[in-house]
Amino acid sequence: MKKKRIITIVLALITSISFVTCIEDADFKVPESLGNEENEAVSKIIDSISSGTLQLKTIKQLKELYIIGNDPLEIVSDIVVKGYVVSSDKSGNFYKEFYMQDTPENPTAGIRVALNLSNSYNKFNIGREVYIRLKGLYVGETNSGDGNITIGGKISTTDLTEIENVTTNQIPNHIYRTEITEDIIPKLIPFGGINASNIGTFIMLENVFFDAKLLGKSYVDPKEDFDTQRKIKTCLGLGYDELLVETSSFSRFSNETLPEKAGTINAVVSKDYGGDLMVLVLNDTNDVTMIDERCIPLTAEEYSTILLEENFDNESGDIDVLNWINFREEGTKSWRSYTDTYAQSKAARVNSINSGDESTITWLITSGINLDNTSQEFLSFETSNSFGNGSELQVLISTDFNGKENNINTAIWTVLPAKIVSDGENYKNWVHSTYIDLSAFSGIAFIAFKYTGNGNVNFNGTYELDNVIINAKE
Repeated sequence: MKKKRIITIVLALITSISFVTCIEDADFKVPESLGNEENEAVSKIIDSISSGTLQLKTIKQLKELYIIGNDPLEIVSDIVVKGYVVSSDKSGNFYKEFYMQDTPENPTAGIRVALNLSNSYNKFNIGREVYIRLKGLYVGETNSGDGNITIGGKISTTDLTEIENVTTNQIPNHIYRTEITEDIIPKLIPFGGINASNIGTFIMLENVFFDAKLLGKSYVDPKEDFDTQRKIKTCLGLGYDELLVETSSFSRFSNETLPEKAGTINAVVSKDYGGDLMVLVLNDTNDVTMIDERCIPLTAEEYSTILLEENFDNESGDIDVLNWINFREEGTKSWRSYTDTYAQSKAARVNSINSGDESTITWLITSGINLDNTSQEFLSFETSNSFGNGSELQVLISTDFNGKENNINTAIWTVLPAKIVSDGENYKNWVHSTYIDLSAFSGIAFIAFKYTGNGNVNFNGTYELDNVIINAKE
């Protein structure tokens, strides 16, 4: 940090004093006043939005403008996005980036902002309300296909499919703080329900603990040069579920020992570098509170009543299970029988790659299941994929659906917190959904497996489904 070039003795003295202050404080305070220039710029933006000169888009709307895996999208219209900062590089676990979400509490979307600014927490502190004027910036990915949609400043000079940071010269003309700093309330998410819609948001998970194999270890493996992923787990019904906490080798808490007990964790949802896996990223370890005893899953023997079981072994061609519905809402692709040579069994399969369809939406809906004769029920299934990038599989439940195709889109469907195979999983592997508790529902229920594809020939793919079962307790 020491200056090599001395302009004047006075300047050198001022620089030295500033340097000492920085070291002694070991912290920086966000200015209470933004300064006249920044305040005026924010006021102009807000006035322009009110008058219609600038168009305010939500983070969700902005992300929908970009298709994962496509070339970066240059914003050429006068649009603005507003958000609240939820990440901090103060501990060194984030670098030249911040994440912001659409509301301080119960967010519906979040987005990454890549910028060429270190110690950005001094300016963009957690909770800070931020407006970004997007004309002249780009929306895309810093690593093509990674699924982490980002606001950047320019197209990469080495890869035209990727974007680079908003430069220091661009920041004052595009990213504006207001004087508002809100309290960010972590959104409580069911462990198995974390999905791509949560990327960029600040969430809370309860009743979690680090894998027993990690007892005594630190957040970062000392052999790693960059990031370490540590497994956290929770009890879900008749088994466990797991997720990864990713920590930078440059974080200040990299050498802290992982907690031994169970509790809560608050973190930003992100993707690993390759975009293969969903990960949690901590602002610091103050967001980890684990002082409770570890849980134990329920006893499987008590849930021996089977309300539904389908392994598709008797299917060929389009899936045609008795009383099930195989419905194409958009596109030409249906759920079809598929023989997995590695698992040596049949499964249901759907894809839209090379279909020529601009959009694919295909439903596979079970027969009706009576949930009134049992005290508790758990749904489980297995999924696998091949080049699933750009497509999505959701699992939903409805208790007002009448079993007719023309009522599918008028019925009320609730997304279930199921674990779906990630893009980066080896195509030979099958991923268990964990056990999804259905006890909050009653009456005749239908389970739907809804596939959505966008027609992108390079980043759109295949999902396989097998071993759908509902275990219940009398």
